[in-house]
Amino acid sequence: MLHKSKPANKQRLQKIAILGLGRSGLAALRLAVSNHITTYVFDDNAEKVPEEFSDLYAHYSDWPWYELDAVVFSPGIPTYLPEPHPASPLCAKFKVPIISDIELVIRLQPASKWIVITGTNGKSTTTALTAHILSCSGKAVAVGGNLGTSMAELNSPGADGYRVVELSSYQLEITPSLNPDISAILNLSPDHLDRHGSMANYAAAKAEAVRNVKPDGLIILGNGSNLLPLLPAQYESQLHLISKDDTPDGIHQNFALSGSHNAENAAVAATICRYVGIKEEHIKMAILSFKGLPHRLELVASCDIAGNQLRIINDSKATNDAAAARALSSFQRIFWCAGGLAKETSLPNCIKELRQVKHAYLYGNSKTQFQSELSGLIPTTLAKNLEDATSKAFAAAKEFTLQDGVDSFVLLSPAAASFDTFANFEERGRQFTDFAQKLCQQQPHHMEAL
Repeated sequence: MLHKSKPANKQRLQKIAILGLGRSGLAALRLAVSNHITTYVFDDNAEKVPEEFSDLYAHYSDWPWYELDAVVFSPGIPTYLPEPHPASPLCAKFKVPIISDIELVIRLQPASKWIVITGTNGKSTTTALTAHILSCSGKAVAVGGNLGTSMAELNSPGADGYRVVELSSYQLEITPSLNPDISAILNLSPDHLDRHGSMANYAAAKAEAVRNVKPDGLIILGNGSNLLPLLPAQYESQLHLISKDDTPDGIHQNFALSGSHNAENAAVAATICRYVGIKEEHIKMAILSFKGLPHRLELVASCDIAGNQLRIINDSKATNDAAAARALSSFQRIFWCAGGLAKETSLPNCIKELRQVKHAYLYGNSKTQFQSELSGLIPTTLAKNLEDATSKAFAAAKEFTLQDGVDSFVLLSPAAASFDTFANFEERGRQFTDFAQKLCQQQPHHMEAL
């Protein structure tokens, strides 16, 4: 299968604009200015512009459109759906490319090896674990992207170093020069359809991750038949389909990698690291020392209840049905806290994983919808808010553990977005963690801040 790699776009950027000054926008701004590029910036909140760059602020309608080489859109700004930002049609009118902060890094920073990881679920854990294994093995690594740290904030790891980057569908759509050494798509299920308009458009965005992998590179696809259609019609790079045989040693000894989904995530990370020459024993040692990520199956508190453990798990990052179902499949004797702003009209994946759920405590905008979905399948209780749900779940789990003499879990895995009550899933997870640790502190024997 022959695929001619499209070389990265080396057009010199002399004058650009940046739309949105969140973390990635500010990082892109600093990178552009440090490369002596004339830059204009706009954010709906003018207070976001640092004082040192206040002279660069200009309304997008006043930008010198005929002179711009590109406009950097922050990932949260829609280019076409559900409603395009008014700057988007201006880009089309004046034929100015819309690019991401990732594209800016590709154009402006020295070359290094790129490892791209995407998918609907699990990409943050896989990205962090891959970087951890490489770093533990003595490799120079810069890790970021959708994970939280903009790649534009990071120094190049050098020609022999690795950029391990998590890319969202939003970023992939506007990074035309992406030419990775290794690219992995973990899975694909409905998400962000308000931004993409259809599952086909969402899949096409994810396919950008493997469209232009280097001929001597590697494409990795997770365990899902719907991933094969994402491959380009022709390619020269190697293709690896993940199987159970790829699962590395050590994951069952690390609580942060509980569940079959994390076995798949670890299999992808290990496959990447094997491909670049990391030895199996070094992979295992790194896996054993991996601490996981906040808000992703994070053990935040544990208390001794008459000789058995009541563990509390923060999985606030699980903002959709598929992600929450993975959490439900990872533990036993679960008292489940769920709810928020539902992304989907049903919970088919979660419903398949209820065998270990003793009771669900539902809160937020979606609580009556979720109760209707779960009616007749498991006991449910409507809670006033997340704190109330956590308190009720803890009390029930404690009573169950005392009566049955077995370990139990209180699990926050919302299956919904956080925006009905919280600024983001991180704030939701932090509040849950605070509630959990206070509840455990009231017990005679407890461990906190795990």
